[in-house]
Amino acid sequence: MANRFSVVSTAALLLLTFSQTACGGGGGGGGGGAVTPPVTPPEPTPEVSPAVYFSKEANGIGDPNPFFENGVFTVVYLKNEGRHPFWSTQSPDGLSWSNPTLALSVGESPAADLWIGSGSVIADPAGGYRLFYTGHNPGANPKEITMQAKATSLSGPWTKTTGFGFAGTPQYDALDFRDPFVFWNSETNSYWMLLTTRQAGKAVIGRYTSPDLNTWTAEAPLYSEDSPLNLEVPDLFKQCGRWNLIYSDQRSTSRQVRVLNADQSTGPYAYRAFDALDGKAFYAGKTAGTNDNRLLFGWLAHKRNKTDAGTFDWGGDLVTHAIKCRSDGELAVQLPQSVAQQFAVERKSLSIGNQAIGDGAKATLTHIDVRVTPGDEFGFSFKRRNSDLTSQIRIDTQTGQAKFFLNGGSAEAPSIAFPPSSDGNYSVDLVLDPKLGLGIVYINAFRALSFRYYDVRYTDVSVYSKSAPLALTGTVRERNP
Repeated sequence: MANRFSVVSTAALLLLTFSQTACGGGGGGGGGGAVTPPVTPPEPTPEVSPAVYFSKEANGIGDPNPFFENGVFTVVYLKNEGRHPFWSTQSPDGLSWSNPTLALSVGESPAADLWIGSGSVIADPAGGYRLFYTGHNPGANPKEITMQAKATSLSGPWTKTTGFGFAGTPQYDALDFRDPFVFWNSETNSYWMLLTTRQAGKAVIGRYTSPDLNTWTAEAPLYSEDSPLNLEVPDLFKQCGRWNLIYSDQRSTSRQVRVLNADQSTGPYAYRAFDALDGKAFYAGKTAGTNDNRLLFGWLAHKRNKTDAGTFDWGGDLVTHAIKCRSDGELAVQLPQSVAQQFAVERKSLSIGNQAIGDGAKATLTHIDVRVTPGDEFGFSFKRRNSDLTSQIRIDTQTGQAKFFLNGGSAEAPSIAFPPSSDGNYSVDLVLDPKLGLGIVYINAFRALSFRYYDVRYTDVSVYSKSAPLALTGTVRERNP
C-alpha cells in the first residue's frame, strides 16, 4: 500500500494566459492592424474500441486481493475513493467480470479501520470464508492493526469480527504493519500470515503462524533488508519447483513487483537475475490460481489528472499476467490466454516490407517474431497524427532493457530488464487498450512492460528497428465482432 494513508497527493497547476492586442491604425482609412493567425481546429477525438481489461470502476482500483476457488477468481480490491472501502468482483478467466459490489465499509472515528488497507481471503475450515485486512487510523497508536471479517459465501455479505485484532508490537512495528497475506502451509502444517512491516529499522516481511486462524504467534521475519521504505503486499506460493516470494518495492529506484526464491518455505530467500516481473507502472501484484492457471493481478497506475504529462498516481486499472514456468525453471510472466482469445480477427500480416500496425484507436494484439543483429534496438513506434511527436517502446538488446519513451522523453518512463538473446531472435506480444489508455508488452514470454498512454488513440503504430531487421513476421489482430 504505497503511502496511501499518510500522503494526500496534490499537483500544482500552472496556467499561462497569453493575450494578443491588435494595434489599429489611425481613424478613417487604413491601417496597419495586426494579422490574425489562422485558427487550428481542435483534433477530433477518435472513436475507440471497448476496453480490453476490467473497466467497471471509473476511477480505477487500488490493491487487488485475489482468491481462486472452483474455477472462479474473486478479487476483493481497495476502491480508489474516500478511505478505500473493499469492493469485490468475480471472473471465470480473469477477464470478464461481474458487476462490483461493496464488500466491506470503512469504520467511523475512532475505529481502528478508519481507513482500510490490503489483505487476503482464505477459506475457513469451519465453513465460509475469512477476509484478513489492514485497519489504519492515523490518529491512533498503533496506527495499523490486522483485522478480520467473515462471510458464508465469497459474494458476501462480509461481517467484521468484533474483538479480533492485533498490532505488530513488540515483535514488529507500530506504524508499518499491514497487508496480511494468509495461507495454509502444508510444508509446516500450519497457517501462515505474512505482513509488510519493519523490525529494528529494517524493512521486513513479517511472519505469524496459527493452528486455527484464531490465535497467532509472532515468528522471525521471513525476509529482511536495509531499506528506508517497505516491501509491500507480499505473496508466497510454490511453483517451478521453488517457493516464490513476491512483493512490491516502495523505493523509487526500484518501484517494481519483484520475486525472490527459496527451496523451502522457511527460506533463505534470495534474488535471482531479472527479479523484476514488470516495470514501475505495474504495482501491488498478487497471484491466485493453480500451477496450470495462475494469474498475477495488479494495477497499472493512472497519471495525475489522467494526462500523459502527469506523474504516476496511486491506483489504476486492474490488469493480469499469466504466471508460467520456463523450461529452465525460471518464473515467467506471459500474455494470458484469456486476453489473447479476445483477438480473433486478423487485421494484417507483418513482414520486413510491411511494418505498419495501424490505428492506435483500435484495441489490438500484435505478435512479432523478429531476428536482429545482437546489440541492435527494435520495438514499437507511436507516431502522433498531425504532429512531429513520436513515442516508442525501445527494446535494447545491447543493454537488455525495454523502456517506454513518451514523446521521446524518458521521465517517468517504465522499464524492464530481460536477458538478451545470443542469436538475436525475439518473440514479442503487444496489447493495446486505447479505451483505458494503456498497453502491455511481453518479451520472449518471460517479462512484461506495462505502460500508460492515454493518447495512444491519436497515433499510428508500427514496428521499428534501429538497423534493418534480419527477419520479421507477425500478425495484427483486432477484437472479436
